[in-house]
Amino acid sequence: MKTIGLIFNPHAKQNSVGTNNLFSEMRAILGQNAIARITDDKDEISEVVREFHDKGVNLMCISGGDGTISSVLTSYINLYGYNDLPLIVPLRGGTMNMISSDVGISINQTNVCRALVRSIRNNDQLRSLKRGTIKVIDPRFQHSYYSFTWIDGLLHKFIKWYYRDGAGVGVALQLILKTFVIALTNINHELFKQVDSTVYLNDKKLPFNDHLFIAAASVKRLVFGIKAFAEEIEPEGKFNFIYMRLPYFKKSLFKIPIGLYSSLKSDKTGNFVNKSTKSLRIGGNRGYVIDGEVLDSENPIDISLEMGPTINFISFNKK
Repeated sequence: MKTIGLIFNPHAKQNSVGTNNLFSEMRAILGQNAIARITDDKDEISEVVREFHDKGVNLMCISGGDGTISSVLTSYINLYGYNDLPLIVPLRGGTMNMISSDVGISINQTNVCRALVRSIRNNDQLRSLKRGTIKVIDPRFQHSYYSFTWIDGLLHKFIKWYYRDGAGVGVALQLILKTFVIALTNINHELFKQVDSTVYLNDKKLPFNDHLFIAAASVKRLVFGIKAFAEEIEPEGKFNFIYMRLPYFKKSLFKIPIGLYSSLKSDKTGNFVNKSTKSLRIGGNRGYVIDGEVLDSENPIDISLEMGPTINFISFNKK
């Protein structure tokens, strides 16, 4: 019998309404033998992770958005390494749920819990999928962070704008349209100001010293099902990388929306790069978003990204 643990983030978007009832319902579905804990802040995550490890939890349900999932995994890996990681069930409790979508979970949290319990009771073979992580090294922090997406520049500004205006699909669509209008009418807007930065891809410096945005990801699809990456990656070895400068953005403005779902090839001028990589270094970063969590910096910092460990996720499809 698998020992189930549930970590529930009450501040995640989907969990912030009817919090107590939702948590109680999920705990009841998982049963008396499950260990269910609410984590009000990041400091409490490490305490729960220690408890789960000591009690032999080998199936861990994480209720929150992508940021909650990566925070839990980061705490676990930094405390115990990755060899003893339990199987992860990513529940759709947040504003951004790219990880759960990427591994084929599209049903709501309580239905996932029911499907999980039913499978265990029936001794069904639990289906799992592997996804690689990106190890993010930020000199401001004592430990490395393990994520699935990392973005900066224009996308960093857009996500801050998105959260400020309330988040959600409707807000996102409005902001995408507004961004497109601004690009047509005022390309000198602060939104399109490039980041002064040196970028090294697999220790080879890219030719320019500024960029509009960078997106790195180990998942295959981003928010809204966006599949902009040019290469199919395996869970181990590489992560995807998109690098865009303003000249390419201006030239390709009308084909970029289509490229979000069909992927655009790298530009020979070096103004646009779309490929996979084992490592990435960004010098002079002034803020980024990691799995939906915004991290700003008053001073320029140097960030390193490299492949992290592979995570086993439980997958439940609609059927």
